[in-house]
Amino acid sequence: MGTQTTLTLKNYGVSYGTDKGPLKVLDAINLHIGKGEVLGLVGESGSGKSTLALAIMRALRGRVAHETGQILLGDVALHSLQGPALNRIRGKRIAMVFQDPGGSLNPTLTLGEHFRQTLARHRQLNPSEIRQETDRLLKMVDLPDTQTMALKYPHEVSGGEKQRAVIALAFACDPELILFDEPTSALDATTAVTILDLFRDLQKRTGVSALFISHDLGVVREIAHRVAVIYAGRIAEVAENRQLFAQPRHPYTRSLLASLPKAATDGEQTPLISIPGSLPDRTVAIPGCNFAERCQFATDPCRRGPIELAQDFGHAVACPYWQTVLYQAIGSDENSQMGVRLEISEPPLLSLNNLSVHISRPDLFARLMGRQPKVIHAVNDVDLDLHGGETLGLVGESGCGKSSLAKALVGLRPFLGHLELDGQPIPSVAQMDSSYRQKVQIIFQNPDLSLNPRQSIGTILSRPLKLYPGQDTGAMDDKINRLLQRVNLPPEFATRYPHELSGGEKQRVAIARALAAKPDLIICDEITSGLDASVQASIVNLLRDVQRATGVAYLFITHDLNLLRHIADRVAVMYLGEIVEIRPAHKIGLPPYQPYTEALLSSAPVLDPGLEPRRIRLQGAPASRLGAAKGCPFESRCPRRIDDICLSERPPRIHFDRGHWIQCHLDQRSLRSVPPIWTATPTSLNND
Repeated sequence: MGTQTTLTLKNYGVSYGTDKGPLKVLDAINLHIGKGEVLGLVGESGSGKSTLALAIMRALRGRVAHETGQILLGDVALHSLQGPALNRIRGKRIAMVFQDPGGSLNPTLTLGEHFRQTLARHRQLNPSEIRQETDRLLKMVDLPDTQTMALKYPHEVSGGEKQRAVIALAFACDPELILFDEPTSALDATTAVTILDLFRDLQKRTGVSALFISHDLGVVREIAHRVAVIYAGRIAEVAENRQLFAQPRHPYTRSLLASLPKAATDGEQTPLISIPGSLPDRTVAIPGCNFAERCQFATDPCRRGPIELAQDFGHAVACPYWQTVLYQAIGSDENSQMGVRLEISEPPLLSLNNLSVHISRPDLFARLMGRQPKVIHAVNDVDLDLHGGETLGLVGESGCGKSSLAKALVGLRPFLGHLELDGQPIPSVAQMDSSYRQKVQIIFQNPDLSLNPRQSIGTILSRPLKLYPGQDTGAMDDKINRLLQRVNLPPEFATRYPHELSGGEKQRVAIARALAAKPDLIICDEITSGLDASVQASIVNLLRDVQRATGVAYLFITHDLNLLRHIADRVAVMYLGEIVEIRPAHKIGLPPYQPYTEALLSSAPVLDPGLEPRRIRLQGAPASRLGAAKGCPFESRCPRRIDDICLSERPPRIHFDRGHWIQCHLDQRSLRSVPPIWTATPTSLNND
């Protein structure tokens, strides 16, 4: 990495105009990115990460009230450019990769047309040269059949393929700087890790500088040379990757790391530490440290005067007392209390036997020709038991059937097979009466889509209370207040509307609505996937507290195996609609593993510099969902498959310790001989 500087921000700040006055989004930002360097930028939602990227691109959204300081690309003052001069820079010298590739591609244009317009505008290539260069760029990001791929529209390719195409577009004009804004947060773990591998390889080959924005410190630990931590518009800490993860100094950085689920080489369950409070109101001046109101170590001087970044051998931190509190634990005793692990009792609360979900895909051409519509086998012959007071984790990639199973259990999709609740057979969706629907509640991933924006929080919570009154007596306002208190929200939230709440607060309302029915089972469908680490930790801790108080059972659906170690009793691993493994959650990091579980675990980012992961990269694409697999559903991508038998015969169920079985053709000895995914090593990073 050279000593030249690609990008410099000098005392940069920006405020948006609001009805309350100027909202200071960024304040006195001083950063630089060297030539060939990847600078990671991490922080909670609302901290100003995306605004910083948009400021560099000169694409600020909203009514800018004030803008101060300088943004320099080399010696070019970006903050002073407008019109044609700015357009010559964007796309050619600076490129950007957004979080949602579908949102950054024009749905009316083929992928090839996106490249044609970019290459014709910035590199003035002729049509023949454009075709050759498009083919080269698509091959560079490992997209298959590049000529056919160039003719496809964005909706005809997967999320991972769209993101690869967007990355190829970013590299198309050999830029000096690429801005990555949460490029993997919308992707599965296995897809995300291949995208990170791709960027790491391209960055080394081209020497491009990059600003890599994420709220996931694990991803940044994998990719960045240096890391900057931003909180409420100010930089809290900047350090080399190794330094920051081995010994973070700022209380905010330490709190962020404590709130993340971590890999483990032992069977211990550890708590997640949530950060109390919320981001400060930035429409009023904050004279001191803007983290002071949430910091457990803050004193009066922290709130009085400005706190500057202090350099210490390349490690900058905006906390004058970091040395005093460095070895004091983050979090309280309340955070650190883990419940007693559940002892499974019989009979189960919920029992599934050979349960399947088939979805008919509309096909206008087939209908006109008199053919039967295609049927997607979303869930295939699932056997599953869930006990009262238990948390069963259900994990797998997007599209594996997790949500289809959840929807079947609450009557949103028809199912085949056998379902029993509390010993009572439920032969079909039509037999799910009000008693069943009261006992089985669901919380969806996105509260913005599940909470009525036209109703107040009080009205939203009153509806299940009226529908399922039970034995609870008293005034409706009192019942609503008790529900809000149960999920740690103040009573005054009853008069607010969903748009006035943060993402974490809205998800707490969704939890309260589910609890209003006094259910026996709550299905949590990816309810933490869109949340910051600290908010995720607070939601997980809330669910555990509610379970201890009420005995409710959870089916907790996620794609994050590390997270399940902190909340689940058992874990079911799903691939292409089938359960391929069930195991105790506290032993998630210990072999034996089903090969697919092994690949999922290896794709998870690792925060601990003292743990070295054994990486497994899946090749190929999942098999077709238009019919049940004849052999093992994972056969087409399994690195350890036995060709003939895995393709043609259903794998047997191999039982290990109590509560642990694997569906696989490999024998017990082969499965037990696999080394752990994570091994303890001296502190090292791949970015050195």
